[in-house]
Amino acid sequence: MNPLSLDGIRIVDFSWVMAGPMTTKMLGAMGAEVVKIESASRPEFSVRDGMFSVINNNKKSCTLNITTPEGQDLIRELVKSSHVVVENFSSRVLVKYGLSYDVLREIKPDIIFVSASGMGRTGPEKDLLAYGSLLQGYSGRVGMIGEPNPALEAMGILPAWTDPITALWETTAILSAIRHWRQTGQGAYVDLSMLEATVALLPEALLHAALGREVPERRSVTETGAAPSGCFRCAGEDSWLALSVRTEEEWRGLCRVMNDADLAGAPFTADAASRLAAKDELNARVASWLRGQDARAVEAALHAAGVPASRSRDMGEIVADPHMRERAMFREIDGEVQMATLPWLAADKWRGAFSPTPPIGRDNDYVFGTLLGLSSERRAELAEAGTIR
Repeated sequence: MNPLSLDGIRIVDFSWVMAGPMTTKMLGAMGAEVVKIESASRPEFSVRDGMFSVINNNKKSCTLNITTPEGQDLIRELVKSSHVVVENFSSRVLVKYGLSYDVLREIKPDIIFVSASGMGRTGPEKDLLAYGSLLQGYSGRVGMIGEPNPALEAMGILPAWTDPITALWETTAILSAIRHWRQTGQGAYVDLSMLEATVALLPEALLHAALGREVPERRSVTETGAAPSGCFRCAGEDSWLALSVRTEEEWRGLCRVMNDADLAGAPFTADAASRLAAKDELNARVASWLRGQDARAVEAALHAAGVPASRSRDMGEIVADPHMRERAMFREIDGEVQMATLPWLAADKWRGAFSPTPPIGRDNDYVFGTLLGLSSERRAELAEAGTIR
């Protein structure tokens, strides 16, 4: 495996907020040179906080006013020596500034242009304002999860859950387009919809609906085909444990840990089908038992008995987790901050190239001088005019 498989690929990155920046961060970790286009007069975030830093490493930063003719010319020149353009503006922005795909492919016929949006660039709802929480509702995901039961389950809806999912699909699409370009020399236009990226993760429900069958019921954090199954409150503040029982061996192991011979021998728990029919009652029994159990101790006991279970961990525990550290999931920055790397291992625990998030405009001299060949005098003139800023 080539650890820097995208070495030599240059990406012009207009993306902002979360999905696009997460995409280009991953591509940068694979060796691509990502040039992030920013504006000092209208920064993406007024403060380059922790979230910004987490999703914008592995990039170079240049500041450019693309509303000016000179700024637009510089983008077009940069695209000539680039391979991929990534953007997630509203559909009219780059058209307005003469930087649309139709324009850019005239000057760079093999450009890969990736346009991500909430609903996609076509269709009757293409201009619908689409935040992550709204897309979860539109996609049907919220309807499948249902409402949390505070007596049994810990479940929340992350408003931006759709963004990292979209980033994974977007990265996949770009890698596919780059492979196609390497094989054929042809560019591509990729129209990526966050809605479709979310719907694509619900294949079972979609198949049931397409066949005219009953769509699986709302199940929150429980699993189909498992009983008992869920995320249950344990003793202590905000302490939870998830478990899921499918096989006879797992069921017998759970009963041993619960020390409940009566439940093990009850007719309604005689086999998997019987337990599924009595799932609500079993979940209630498990919930009542776990309310008095220490999550860490009962997790260990369940594991020893062969029962799939995991207590809910906070992020501090994840960063310090021996398993995660053994696999080098986190990279230490400046001796203090731990940042997640690519979620796969190559040789020698390699998890991708890494460079910290740059200060805004740090790489102006590199982009406008080294890449575009502008003299220091010309760069100073453009800065004075407000084009480079």
